[in-house]
Amino acid sequence: MPKIYLSLGSNIKPEENLKNAKELLREKYQPKKESKIYKTKSEGFAGEDFLNQVVCLVTEDSPDRVIASLKDIEKKIGRHDRAEKFSDREIDIDLLLYGNYVGQVLGKDIPHKDIDLYRFVLEPLAEIAPDLVHPKYQEKISVIWKKKLNSFA
Repeated sequence: MPKIYLSLGSNIKPEENLKNAKELLREKYQPKKESKIYKTKSEGFAGEDFLNQVVCLVTEDSPDRVIASLKDIEKKIGRHDRAEKFSDREIDIDLLLYGNYVGQVLGKDIPHKDIDLYRFVLEPLAEIAPDLVHPKYQEKISVIWKKKLNSFA
């Protein structure tokens, strides 16, 4: 069964929404690890601070079923579709990695194309999976984290 790594983020009732997201995820997937919760400034817009976390789970679901399930969980928590890329969020759940899979599923890149762009994704991923090899870059997450650390101000 493949391990999946998910990035969770919220700045609308963030404690409650992260807790609810993890409960709903546990109903579908077998939890393995979770990072501590990171507080980060909103990125790309003026808004309340976000709480972010990365979780590792195990699933038998295919990548497309995982993505569909994540969208369902976001809707259950109250996420609304917005035109803006950067805006307040009840919850945002992104599939970062699905085992060693590399490709596109339902218009989403796997591994997620933004893993190394944002500290709030890469730092918690490096916390719980430092020795995991990024299937596209063929480098350990800890190595990618160390290389990018100075670029995060």
